[in-house]
Amino acid sequence: MTQKTISLPEDVYKKLKEEKKDDESFAQLILRLLKKEVTKSPIEPLAGVFAKEADEWAEIEKTLYTDRLRQNERGIDSIEE
Repeated sequence: MTQKTISLPEDVYKKLKEEKKDDESFAQLILRLLKKEVTKSPIEPLAGVFAKEADEWAEIEKTLYTDRLRQNERGIDSIEE
């Protein structure tokens, strides 16, 4: 297997070194980080973000539902501009 040398700014090297596990090479670290980035769901970081505001969201949902019911009762299928 061939090897390549890459140049990194000092600050990037320090950040990589902080992320590197004791039993891990830099190549393994980079592969792990790349895999983590590729497999991460774009919505995953948002999981639970609104948990603290659950009551507020419940009220918003109730308001939206009520407004939609009123629109349907008046025969409005969509919001007119």
